Amino acid sequence: MVQVKVKKPNAVLFDIAGTVARESFVEKLLIPYFKVAYRVYLENNWSKPECAEAVKKLAEAAEKDSKAPKIQMGSSKKNNSQSSVSSSSMKSPSTTVSRNRKKDAIEQVCRYIQYCMDNEKETKAYAFFRFQVWFDGYDRNKLSTPVYSDVAITVQRWKNTKAIKLYILSNGWAEASRKFMSKTSHGDLNLVIDDHFDTSIGPLLNPETFTKVAAKIGQSLADVIFLTKSAEQGKAAKQAGMNVILVLTHGPAVDQALEICRDIPIARTFTDIEFV
Repeated sequence: MVQVKVKKPNAVLFDIAGTVARESFVEKLLIPYFKVAYRVYLENNWSKPECAEAVKKLAEAAEKDSKAPKIQMGSSKKNNSQSSVSSSSMKSPSTTVSRNRKKDAIEQVCRYIQYCMDNEKETKAYAFFRFQVWFDGYDRNKLSTPVYSDVAITVQRWKNTKAIKLYILSNGWAEASRKFMSKTSHGDLNLVIDDHFDTSIGPLLNPETFTKVAAKIGQSLADVIFLTKSAEQGKAAKQAGMNVILVLTHGPAVDQALEICRDIPIARTFTDIEFV
């Protein structure tokens, strides 16, 4: 049953976690996968540039933390026999020595990763590495994003039958949201999504951010609808002049949202929204 009727927009803006997919999919799917996959990722990708870059960032982060186990990357001041991780260990192993160096290096990285997990250290380097492991999982069909069925069906209808442009605006990393949408329980939704934005364009609690997004996609604020689970973000978008609908599945969330903003319509699902 349709609960919200609004004028058909030229573009719809929405987030992933909590709006397109359950907010818990990160904690219940991605984090558990990372815990069992990061060592295998290192072993399988050690010689690849993206893995080497991630390890370098981890080593630098470990150096800045006095309590963290270190990742010895080697330097010009040390010879290869002194360094646990020499340049040869960053390449595909061809000898017993290089294989042992690779094994030792991976152990050092794993100890630092375990330290980050045990102590809830959310460094940029750790987050970057975690994304690399997740991206690899998506590329190898080990992971897919469990999107809501009504969302997948509805956004494809909006795109294909109503010619509405669709954009993701996320608190996360735009590159991550692209990957998350590339393999979902309903196929590649990037086929209907025109672009992805993140907080590099501005914080989502700042009305100016929504003005920037509208300008970036070539639309007036009045011709864009922002679908979100966040009453605070919805309030910011509305202050900028953008149309907003809160998409809230659970009753308690509705009650909390009403305490923040009573002038924004609320839908339980995407199918509750009708463009006229």
